[in-house]
Amino acid sequence: MSMQLDDIKRIKYVLKYTELTANGLAWKIGYKKGQTITNLVNGVTKINPKIAIKIVTTYPEIDLNWLLTGEGNFLKKQPDNAVANEQLGTYEPKNENDMMLSEEIKFLKKQLEEKDKQISKLLNLLSLTTSENEEDKKEEVA
Repeated sequence: MSMQLDDIKRIKYVLKYTELTANGLAWKIGYKKGQTITNLVNGVTKINPKIAIKIVTTYPEIDLNWLLTGEGNFLKKQPDNAVANEQLGTYEPKNENDMMLSEEIKFLKKQLEEKDKQISKLLNLLSLTTSENEEDKKEEVA
């Protein structure tokens, strides 16, 4: 699918692909009410980066650039999030709201990296503690 589609057709394509209703998709990507997606389907609002990111986070096979612009292919050719991350890095905000969202994404990515480092350290400590406990048990048995 490489022809350019408007926002309404793109969100309907996502709904058909996921086999969900507007309410179902909204719930699946973290919204408590389906109005957010219903507004997209009815053309009341347009697909914005925040919603697009929630969709591609839940369905990483969907191409972020296609979802935002209608250009390119619906599904990514690569099975991981490398393409989405690359596209986020090159996305040009079109207005102040998009600029704020882009900055928020950068901030959140940094926070996630820090959390990943913390988790890694905790896992290492847990592994060391588990190893020490196993050694203590062996000594008690001997």
